[in-house]
Amino acid sequence: MVQSLIQVIYVGGGEPGLREYEIATLLKQARIANRKHNVSGLLLYIGGYFLQSFEGEPRMIDVVCSTLFRDKPRMWVKRIVQEPIVERQFPEWTMGFATIDSGEAGQLLGDETLFQSTPVLTHLTADGAKTLISIFGQRRYQSDRSGMFKAIRRPA
Repeated sequence: MVQSLIQVIYVGGGEPGLREYEIATLLKQARIANRKHNVSGLLLYIGGYFLQSFEGEPRMIDVVCSTLFRDKPRMWVKRIVQEPIVERQFPEWTMGFATIDSGEAGQLLGDETLFQSTPVLTHLTADGAKTLISIFGQRRYQSDRSGMFKAIRRPA
């Protein structure tokens, strides 16, 4: 039996001044939950906000997202994409991670002013979100800052 797969993309943010260790904690929690439920994805940190893609069986994505977002009173999230997919874009990743300046993200989408308002990701369209996820997922974009792209590979 072929399992049905979906992709869900959320935008979100927290209080200003989110600390680096809080991002690391969120990423660790996502990787543990995703591994347990066979969900893959990518987390982009853009100008203080998150763009997060999950791929997997619909029921498993619901479990992972409800777990990750349940106890985050300082964080808001909004689902902007939920659609069926034929195959995973990140089959080996529990949760890839990249950080990007909001101006760079706007340049990649052809609109340098796109993320100049606050909160920056509220103007992001579903197509724009999928484009950024795809660019970083396929490693088509390299920043000149070292260590910007990190991914955890699933064990074989």
